[in-house]
Amino acid sequence: MKTWDVIVVGAGPGGSTTAARLAMAGCDVLLVDKERFPREKPCSDIYGRYGVDAYKEIGAYDELLEKGFLFPELMLTSPDYTALKGPNVLSVTCPRRVGDNILKEAAAQQGAKVLEAFWVNDLMMERGRVVGVKAKYEGRFVEYPARIVIGADGSHSWVANRLGLFSDNYDEVFLAGRAYYADCDPPLRTMEVHYDPYFFPGFVCLSPHPGYGDVVNVGIGYQMTPYVQALEDVEALTRKFIETSPFGEKLRKARKVSDWMGWRVPSAGQIGKTYAAGAMLIGDAGSFVDPFILEGIANSVRSGGFAVQTALEALEKGDFSESFLSVYEARWREKMKPRLDALQQMALVARNAEMLNATFQSLKANPAALKKMFG
Repeated sequence: MKTWDVIVVGAGPGGSTTAARLAMAGCDVLLVDKERFPREKPCSDIYGRYGVDAYKEIGAYDELLEKGFLFPELMLTSPDYTALKGPNVLSVTCPRRVGDNILKEAAAQQGAKVLEAFWVNDLMMERGRVVGVKAKYEGRFVEYPARIVIGADGSHSWVANRLGLFSDNYDEVFLAGRAYYADCDPPLRTMEVHYDPYFFPGFVCLSPHPGYGDVVNVGIGYQMTPYVQALEDVEALTRKFIETSPFGEKLRKARKVSDWMGWRVPSAGQIGKTYAAGAMLIGDAGSFVDPFILEGIANSVRSGGFAVQTALEALEKGDFSESFLSVYEARWREKMKPRLDALQQMALVARNAEMLNATFQSLKANPAALKKMFG
């Protein structure tokens, strides 16, 4: 069995862009995923601006724009219905079954070997170092050696679990879900995030898809600790938002055209160690999720960029030790942690309705601060 330079576990946006960039740099890369694409994914379908450079680099951004929607404006509201608005910079909404497939195909076109329906269930270990993956593929249990394994396998990551790096702090883990609605009146063109009083301390996110029958992705995020104590489930809470909120009025005659899909989302409020000897974690596998509105795609892509840089250096030096790969964490902490920390502070404020109302009112009265918030 050949030894791959890098095996990337998980072909979502972070894994696919990481595999594509490594392949473009001349690495022998295997990208695997337990699903067959295209596949559905519970998400608000937002390919945020911090991933755009990577999409352009691998040749996928134009198709994302063609198949998605560059919404002109973002609106955030607090429990007292104070609204903050700002222009969108480069972010695109696109159904995950479409957008993720575009990125996975781009990885293949750039030279990565892609295997689907490949169920990684363990890691190959040698003297405390990761040296490959164990999986079930085409009805057989297989082992694929690699010099480096990158865990991009999402919020239930097998890679993180096997390395003892899987975090599950209910105060920083969220329930996320989404369903698609048709016949929104008027049609939605703005991306909206509502910390609604009847959904508090969670939020409702409305993402427009004009190119797909004008459906709206109604996404939700709810902190797990209060959710397990809540009297109503998220579907009932979403119906209450639609029935009572002035921002839900546009959905009152809309039709739900998909089932609800739900998922565990680990926020960066619990982020910890993201590397081990022979391995690195990116995206949801490492809890790289915006703690305020749970945007995770761009953070997954961005963390993948630092993993690419570190993997290339490790391959050049032939050093896959834990100490060498620790530079990966130093890199993302320098570039990503200040923003994640600021968003964590906003997330903590968002758990108190009065504080969130006051913060939104203050921001609305300060155009310079509002401009900075929206980039």
